[in-house]
Amino acid sequence: MKKLNLKFILLSLFITWTMGLFAADETAKFPGGNEELAKYLQSNVSYPEQALKNNEFGQVFVSFMVDVDGSIKDVKVVKGVSSSLDAEALRVVASMPKWTPAKTDGKAVKSSFSLPIVFHLPGNVLGK
Repeated sequence: MKKLNLKFILLSLFITWTMGLFAADETAKFPGGNEELAKYLQSNVSYPEQALKNNEFGQVFVSFMVDVDGSIKDVKVVKGVSSSLDAEALRVVASMPKWTPAKTDGKAVKSSFSLPIVFHLPGNVLGK
C-alpha cells in the first residue's frame, strides 16, 4: 500500500444506538472527539496500490460496535467500492484505539456506528 498525501474526507458520523428501547445519556466518543477521529483516519488510511492502478475511488460505509470497554467490535462493510478499498477501510476502523463508551444511567453500554470513509484520487472529485 502506498501512503499518499491526500485529504480523506470524513463525512458526518452517523450514529445508531442498539440498546433496545433505551437511548444513551452520553454517546460513545473517539478519544479527543470527531476532529481527532478525522486526523486519525487521515494519518492511518493508506491508498491500496491495486486501487491506484485501477483508478478506484468512492465512499466505503463501515459499521462497527463500540463495546462497554470502548473496544471496537463487529466491523463490517455496509456499502463497498472495491475489494482493496473495502479491506483498507475495514483495517483502519478495526485498528482504532478504544473509544469512551456510551453511557445510560451512568453505566457503560454498547452502541453501534456507521462511518463513511471517502477515498479520492488527486484530480478526481466524487461523482465525476
